[in-house]
Amino acid sequence: MSTPAPRSRRLRVPAPGAAAPRQPVDQAKVGRRAVRRRATGMTATEAAAALEDARLQQHMDRDREGLADDERGPAEVGEWERIAQLLATTGGVYDPAADAVVQDELAADAEADRVQQLQDEQHRQEQEAEAAGRAALAPDVLRHALLGTLARIGLLDSLSEDGQAAVGRLPESDPAAGLAFNALLARAYEAGTQAREGTAS
Repeated sequence: MSTPAPRSRRLRVPAPGAAAPRQPVDQAKVGRRAVRRRATGMTATEAAAALEDARLQQHMDRDREGLADDERGPAEVGEWERIAQLLATTGGVYDPAADAVVQDELAADAEADRVQQLQDEQHRQEQEAEAAGRAALAPDVLRHALLGTLARIGLLDSLSEDGQAAVGRLPESDPAAGLAFNALLARAYEAGTQAREGTAS
């Protein structure tokens, strides 16, 4: 295999309209993965030659404007050094699937993705619960629920005009109290129904 030609390094500009990543791109990790792809199938001699090319490219980029804080270049050199040393020790050709460092990194990435998915799901559920809570406290929704509960337990028709007016005002004056009162009425009715069924049996 011939010695790989030095790669021309350019500043990376996001494509127009591309969605912003949730986390900043880890350029060092991008560089290491690019090296592993290029190194796949290389012998120790070929990896050593590629390492020298990477060092030369890094030296050429050292004073280039916009690359002073570049993380990818040094990461690529470091990864070539690691792979060249690995092949010098083990022989054969480079295979990322047999590289313990690569496999550990993939496992860590998979676990991080799993944790992130769990956190995203928890955040979604919290948002839905918050939205449901706001909806339940909306005066019109709460008033309808109160009247429905009173009708179901047979108390609506027996309320005086003042009582009905109080029920009508409660969702606007104190939504949280209205929600708690509605839940209390429903539980009391269910408890009474179960007690009557137990007596009848």
